[in-house]
Amino acid sequence: MKRKKIIIAVSLSLVLLIVLFNIYFFVIKVPSSSSVYTKSVNSIVEIKCITEDVAQSYGTAEIISKDGKIITNRHVVTYIESNLVTEYEEYYIRFAHEEDYRKATLIYYDTQIDLAMLKIDELPKFDLTPIRFGDSSKIKAGDKVYAIGNTQNYGISITQGIISIPLIKIEYEGKTSDTIQCDLTIAEGNSGGALLNDRGRLIGITTFRTKDSKGQVVYGFAYCIPSNIIKEFIKKVSI
Repeated sequence: MKRKKIIIAVSLSLVLLIVLFNIYFFVIKVPSSSSVYTKSVNSIVEIKCITEDVAQSYGTAEIISKDGKIITNRHVVTYIESNLVTEYEEYYIRFAHEEDYRKATLIYYDTQIDLAMLKIDELPKFDLTPIRFGDSSKIKAGDKVYAIGNTQNYGISITQGIISIPLIKIEYEGKTSDTIQCDLTIAEGNSGGALLNDRGRLIGITTFRTKDSKGQVVYGFAYCIPSNIIKEFIKKVSI
C-alpha cells in the first residue's frame, strides 16, 4: 500500500512538472530576438541632422509619446563649432519601413547627461507606438540584451549581447557618467538607439564606445545611459 502511494505521488509530481514546463514554454516563454525586433521596430526611428555646407549627423531615436516626442543623444543633435555646442539647422526622422524623411523640431537637450528630446512635425497617418520602458535598476550581469539602431546609417538593425556591468561610472569626453556596460556590437549611427532587455523593454540608450591609450576605439563594448536616468530627463522636460 505504501509503495502504491509513492508511485502515485511520483506520478503526480511528473504531471505537475509537465504542466509547469508547458506553461513556461507556451505562456511565459522569453521572446526570440526576431520577436523583440518586430515588437519594437515601430517605436524606433532613424534621425538625420543637417546644417548646410557645415555639418551633418545621423543616429537613432525612440518614440516616447503618441503626439510625436522622441528621445536621443545630445551629441547626435548638436555639433561643436568654435568650441561651442551648436544646434543643427534641420532635423529629420524616418521609420524603418519608410523611404522619405519627416521633419522634426529640437525641443531640449542636456549636455551633461547627453540626452535630447525632439518632436515630429508631420505625424504619420498610422498611430505611433511609444517605446515600452523597463527598470534599469533591476538588470544583472549576464542578462541578454539587444541593441536596435541605425547602424552605419544603413537603416534600423538589431544586434545582441549581454550586460557586462549593470552600473559603472565612466569618464568620457571630460564628463563622468553612470552607464551600463555591455558586451555588444554597436557602431556610428547606433547613438541614441534602444538597449532592450529580453522582454523588449527599453533599459537604456546606446551612447558611446571607449578608446584605448593610443586613441583607438575599443570594439565589442558599448556604454549606455540607463533607462531610469532617461525617465528622469523626460519628466524634467515635461514639467
